[in-house]
Amino acid sequence: MASRILNRYRLEDTAKILIAIGLLLVLFSWIVGNYYFGITGKLTLFVVPFIFTSVLAVLLLIIKYRYTLFEKYPYLMNLPSLFYRIKERKGANRQSIAFSMIFTVHALAIAFLGLLSLVLTISIGSGIKSGSASPFLYTYLFIIAIFVASVLLQYRRIYIRFAK
Repeated sequence: MASRILNRYRLEDTAKILIAIGLLLVLFSWIVGNYYFGITGKLTLFVVPFIFTSVLAVLLLIIKYRYTLFEKYPYLMNLPSLFYRIKERKGANRQSIAFSMIFTVHALAIAFLGLLSLVLTISIGSGIKSGSASPFLYTYLFIIAIFVASVLLQYRRIYIRFAK
């Protein structure tokens, strides 16, 4: 499998939409940070948007160069179960499509990280403004639970489509 050259497919439309949503949410977290900075004058409000912007940049690079990474450094992309189920006899074409679909999960991560960045920035800003602790603890847990469920559903979708 290490020497396999996969056919290059575009990202799914869903993945493109999720990436756009994630980037917009991170942009909003910068705007919210700027708003609260105007009120409180604390530069720490920009730490969360900066960290999440950095993580999103790394994920976007991984998505952009996914085929190159897999072909040159296959040990970075450990997907043996899926490729075992698809099997060699079903062809590289199906494997390439499944491989492309897997990166929809990365796009989903970008969208949820953008949402978490926005919620954290609002939480920190409102906490600094009001002088109280963060009121958003359950919101964080809810976002993480929805993300985990969404990832599992996406992997189930891929499994159902290709494991026949």
